[in-house]
Amino acid sequence: MKIFSDKYNKDRILFLKNIASLDIIDNKIELHFNKDKIYLINNNYKDPVKIIIDFNEKRFLEKNNTRLKDNNDIFKKIFSIKNSTILDGTAGFGRDGYLLDSMNHNVTMIDNSPIVSLLLKNALNRSGNRSITLFHGNTYDHIKHSIKKYNYIYLDFMFNKLKNSSLSSKNDETLKLISFIENDKNKIIEIAQKRAINKVVVKEPVNSLSILSKPNHIIKTKLISYNIYLGSDA
Repeated sequence: MKIFSDKYNKDRILFLKNIASLDIIDNKIELHFNKDKIYLINNNYKDPVKIIIDFNEKRFLEKNNTRLKDNNDIFKKIFSIKNSTILDGTAGFGRDGYLLDSMNHNVTMIDNSPIVSLLLKNALNRSGNRSITLFHGNTYDHIKHSIKKYNYIYLDFMFNKLKNSSLSSKNDETLKLISFIENDKNKIIEIAQKRAINKVVVKEPVNSLSILSKPNHIIKTKLISYNIYLGSDA
């Protein structure tokens, strides 16, 4: 990964260059610091793709309008308890966490990628009006060492997809290049059930190659399966 900075952020990139895990990220991915904004450039495409997380409501809704509309109704069905506490254990670029926060849930997000966490933190700092709590780290360790329980724990294992399936968005393809895959999904689901009061919700593509523990029930759309596991008090 290449890192670029303006004069206002030079101290920050000195710290980042000491993170060994960044060396394994595709060299065509650029991380840019420009005043108060942090963003990515993915040069793997003919027309390079700029990715910046923006939780400003109007701009976020314009950019993700179709996806948010698709998720809104099903999220109301799955996360039916109003003003619930939700741990989003695989935050990614924060789209689902943002939607849950916009539905007046109390959302905590965690991601194990230092770059993803950096982008999310920057977006939250710039938004000024989001109440989301963010942690950087391993989801299993976070759940194991925390005594807090949540109404729901939400996990989006988005990576094990059939090769001949429909192409992901350029944003999602970029996310794969900078993220660290959680390999033992069933181990995470098992411990999540102990910390979830009501449900553990695992989102996967319908053509996923993952072998998951048998859920209590499944809610399906055309492209997505939501595997529902009952929590400790359900």
